[in-house]
Amino acid sequence: MKISLHKNKKSKDKIVRRKLQLCVLATCTCTVLCLLACGCASVGDTDETNPGDTGLNRSADWTEETHGNDADPDYSVVFPDDRVNEITISISPENWQIMLDDMTAEFGEFGGSSTAQAGMGEKPQDNFDFDPVTVAADITFNDTEWTDVGIRFKGQSTLGNTWKDASYKISFKLNFDKFEDENPDIKNQRFYGFDELNLKSGFGDSSLMRDKIAPEIFSDAGVVAPDTAFYRVYVDYGDGPVYFGLYTMIESVEDTLIETSFTNDSGNVYKPEGSGATFAEGTFDTEYFEKKTNEDDEDWSDVETLYTVLNDDTRTTDPEEWRDNLEETFNVDGFIRWLAVNTVIQNWDTYGISSKNYYLYTNPSDGIINWIPWDNNEALSAGKNADTIDRQAMERPNGGQTNTSIPDFGGDMQPPEWAEGEDTRPPMGGDRIMGGQRMAPPLEDTDNAGGMQNGGGRRGTPLSLTLDEVDDSWPLIRYLMDDPVYHAMYLDDLEDVVTTVFEPEAMETTYRFNHELIEPYVTGAEGETEGYSNLKSSDEFDASLNELIEHADSRYDAVMAYLSTQTGGSS
Repeated sequence: MKISLHKNKKSKDKIVRRKLQLCVLATCTCTVLCLLACGCASVGDTDETNPGDTGLNRSADWTEETHGNDADPDYSVVFPDDRVNEITISISPENWQIMLDDMTAEFGEFGGSSTAQAGMGEKPQDNFDFDPVTVAADITFNDTEWTDVGIRFKGQSTLGNTWKDASYKISFKLNFDKFEDENPDIKNQRFYGFDELNLKSGFGDSSLMRDKIAPEIFSDAGVVAPDTAFYRVYVDYGDGPVYFGLYTMIESVEDTLIETSFTNDSGNVYKPEGSGATFAEGTFDTEYFEKKTNEDDEDWSDVETLYTVLNDDTRTTDPEEWRDNLEETFNVDGFIRWLAVNTVIQNWDTYGISSKNYYLYTNPSDGIINWIPWDNNEALSAGKNADTIDRQAMERPNGGQTNTSIPDFGGDMQPPEWAEGEDTRPPMGGDRIMGGQRMAPPLEDTDNAGGMQNGGGRRGTPLSLTLDEVDDSWPLIRYLMDDPVYHAMYLDDLEDVVTTVFEPEAMETTYRFNHELIEPYVTGAEGETEGYSNLKSSDEFDASLNELIEHADSRYDAVMAYLSTQTGGSS
């Protein structure tokens, strides 16, 4: 069962309407009027009495297509699939130093000890409230310039870790009209129809492909996800352009993704984070749901309604009514589709393990909340704890509908007393053992459900296909998977994912194409250099291709093995 939630965003370039360039007409009109008024007037002078004059001193490069607010987002230019774009960021030495000083104040000396990774006396890596300073910069792309663009460093734990590793290859956030109040000449400045864009460094990803390919997989599966493209990034902070490395440009959710993916883009966009973002009963608080749109409207009733409906007693007393009410509030089909894709491709830094890295959008047309994945640099991998528990799938016939199966403890280890009862979870404060290794306490047994402190209970390990290990501290997964109707949908989606959008041979083709596309700009004469790369060696990059290919093969086998144990589900 393949659910199509929206058209493939890669087709949007077919409907992009290119508008007339108005700069030449405006210049000609101004010139004629100036010459009539005063023969000695220069071409650059403006006439405030000209009714067609905006009163703005736009740059010579300004056209409606490239800079204007009325231009449709041009995905074919900004997010191409078949080439690597190049962009140059020019920052004054003074502004660059401001950015560096800001980082030093937060993380210490460049290349020194960082507070980004939790340890004794250090800040927890997910308790992150650092807001990097934004400065003005000029952007050059395709021989065209954008002036006074807002730029800042971005990231959470990766930001401090990159700084600690003495690498300037740090992710950036661009905002093209950030300084329009200070410089009215750039009012409503856009970059081919885009206001905000993200440049991700690929920290922790030796392939440098995950941030680009994972959102494409979601989008191809019918899940609303941002568009992506590869970029060579040069930064000139006073001594000429310096190659900062191969980045992935990622579309901003609240900017253009909502506009191009939904029939109505005036609704609430949220970026949840924190314990309340688990949706566990009793955790709702508006502080966990940062508004990215409609910020002045202090109304979170849409999210609060979802909390109430999701945790309502009808879930067990009248499941049909519960499902009806939930589907009137939440795009359940879309969430289950995301869950299936996410569990197949694997990502340990997302909902079910970490209470962040997703957006919510309430579509005013129907009042339904939609799930949007975000930040996928940890996807397409078995995780930091590579020995996952999916090998237990064939031994779990209930497939996550109940927590009645006993984990495979491996070797000669004997299960603890708590594992022999009806619930495989340990008593409060105890450790649990899965796959032969001792895991941290379940998230509801810590002071920070949602993995917000010291890595949570399962950080580094993706969710298993069974989802048995997910408890009611993550009700969007647990409650839906406990429901036979929704669990059957999940099984159908698992099979569809590995036979279509994540089919091994198709993925190998995708991986090889993208690897060859970026290879010249990662390794070799035109590649990344020390101090401007997060790779330890070129061998890391070379080996990553086979790792991704083998991962896709192994996931197909794991899904098919799991589905073969499910009675009444997929084959």
